[in-house]
Amino acid sequence: MKTLISFYTLRLPIYFVYMLQQVEYNPTKFLDWIERLIKHNRKISSVRHRKSLVPTTKAKSLVYSSYLLLIVLLSLVFLLNFKFSVWLIVDYFVILLALPFFLIIELSLVTFFAKLFIVNPKESKLVNLSRDIFLKHTAIKIAVVGSYGKTTMKELLSTILKEGLSVASTPGNMNTSLSHARFAKGLSGEEEILIVEFGEGEPGDISSMARIFKPDFVVLTGLAPNHLDSYPSLDSLAKDILSVYEFADKDSVFVTAESQLLQPYLTKGNLKYSVKSVLGWKISNIIVSVTNTKFNMKKGNKEIQVTTGLLGRHQVAPVAFASALAEQLGLSRKQIESGCSIVQPYEHRMQSRYIHGAWIIDDTYNGNIEGMQAGLMLLSELDMKRKWYVTPGLVDQGSEADNVHTELGKSIALASPDIVVLMENSARPTIEKSLKDCGFSGELRIESNPLEFYTNIEHVIVAGDLMLMQNDWTDNYN
Repeated sequence: MKTLISFYTLRLPIYFVYMLQQVEYNPTKFLDWIERLIKHNRKISSVRHRKSLVPTTKAKSLVYSSYLLLIVLLSLVFLLNFKFSVWLIVDYFVILLALPFFLIIELSLVTFFAKLFIVNPKESKLVNLSRDIFLKHTAIKIAVVGSYGKTTMKELLSTILKEGLSVASTPGNMNTSLSHARFAKGLSGEEEILIVEFGEGEPGDISSMARIFKPDFVVLTGLAPNHLDSYPSLDSLAKDILSVYEFADKDSVFVTAESQLLQPYLTKGNLKYSVKSVLGWKISNIIVSVTNTKFNMKKGNKEIQVTTGLLGRHQVAPVAFASALAEQLGLSRKQIESGCSIVQPYEHRMQSRYIHGAWIIDDTYNGNIEGMQAGLMLLSELDMKRKWYVTPGLVDQGSEADNVHTELGKSIALASPDIVVLMENSARPTIEKSLKDCGFSGELRIESNPLEFYTNIEHVIVAGDLMLMQNDWTDNYN
């Protein structure tokens, strides 16, 4: 009831369009968000907590059209009731009650039909063009696929290979067919290496991207229960990711041996890379710290000494693989070591920051249980006076949500931080129960205002502290 009452505000169109903007104008996700608001009895004003509406042309058009709809409906009632009467008051009352639902219907229909008749045809044309560009391009094409670690692997490969070759890679975490198409349009045709990140959003995405890109090499970084709001099961997600084998030779697909969830789906003969060996190289002398990771690689009489800004033992296998592939593609030891030395964590992916004598590791982009467990392993391995662990839990876990958050609670307890900070949301009770069941003896804090907590971190930590922050919940999951 509180949610429905909160709908009666003049700012309602702005809140609704903000919600649409956050879910990339997907009407289904927009309606799901409204359903969650009502289910959890949250006010409409709570949706715009972390960010504000970005005033793009599309957003402003939807806001103006929504206000126009309200004016038209109210004017229509007046015109149909030629003079003031009790019925005019009744009609106005009924219309006012129904206005929020008219807005929901209007915005859902407008975005649905705009996508169907305007956006989809334009995107389809651009994607078809990219198919021709990729087909004609003579570069070696590398696709990076998996539930996590894709952007880090792509940046690793790009940074190291650029030491000796002309490389182009998709920017940031742009990993859809449309972003690939925009990337293709900007190619000069002179590149020697193309690296493209494949993102799984719904069944069929990976095979569609592979069919267009036609990779020469594929790197499979791992499997985790992500996007299970779109995929019916982990099996369905694994099937989609592994569909890359239909578009590349088996001998050119390299698979991590570190992802436990992925192993049951693999067959004998898969080319694996691990923290112990990769492509015939043996890995030894691993040293991790809050600022870098070091290890040695040896193959016959060849040796590579690696120092990288990426943090954690779980980064050894990806860095070693990128180094081994670079050597296979003709780079020298000096070039590979130089490339590794300038690799730094990608934004919000195990980024360390020194502040007031304390260290903060920002891993807030992390959105999977295996990645969070890897971060917790690093937290347990580092020697600091006091350790903090901060998380809201994970989103997009579907039917696996309780199991995943129970497992997360176990992993936190195993890492034994001194202070655990959980954000107040639907995942909090499961994580808290798991912590207690596993005998966690440290201090547990529950934060109801994540933004305020993150804003005031420098006033919370003291010299000698280490704080690991993992994952973040955007407004549409609150």
